[in-house]
Amino acid sequence: MRNQYRFVDRWRVPAPVDQAYATVGDTLGYPTWWGDVFVEVEGDGGPPRPGRHVRIVSRGFLPYRLRWEAEIVSADAPHAFDFTMTGDFVGHGSWSFAAVDGGTEAVFVFEPRVEKPGVKQLSPVLKPLFRWNHSWAMRRGERGLETLLAGRG
Repeated sequence: MRNQYRFVDRWRVPAPVDQAYATVGDTLGYPTWWGDVFVEVEGDGGPPRPGRHVRIVSRGFLPYRLRWEAEIVSADAPHAFDFTMTGDFVGHGSWSFAAVDGGTEAVFVFEPRVEKPGVKQLSPVLKPLFRWNHSWAMRRGERGLETLLAGRG
C-alpha cells in the first residue's frame, strides 16, 4: 500500500527500565513532555494493560493534525507493550525496553496506514517528507523524555 509506513526508532533513556516503561506507557502524560506533538490525549489512565484505550490528537512539523485512537492489546511490564490504532492512523505499534549501560534502550516500532484525507492521497508522492515529519516528532519525544527524567533525578 502506498499509504503504509513502517518506522523503527531507538531511544536511549537515562533511567532504569521500569521507570522508562512507566513513563512511556503513561499515554495520558504525553502532552506534558511531548506536548508539541501530542496536543491532546484523553481516555484510560494507568500503566499499559490490555483494553486500555485513548483518543489522541497529534501533529508533526507539517501543518495538519491527526486524530486517532490507540488500544493496548498486550503488555509485559516492564519489557514491552503492543497497541492497535484506528482513525487517521490504522495499524499497530509496539514499545520494548531493555537495560543498557547508563539506562534503557526503548525501541518503538510504528506501522501505520495513513487514512487522513489529503495526507493519504499525497503519500505516494510525499513519502520522504512524511518520513522526515515522523523523525521530527520522534526527536521531540526523545528530548522531552530526557528532560522529564532528568528533573526526577
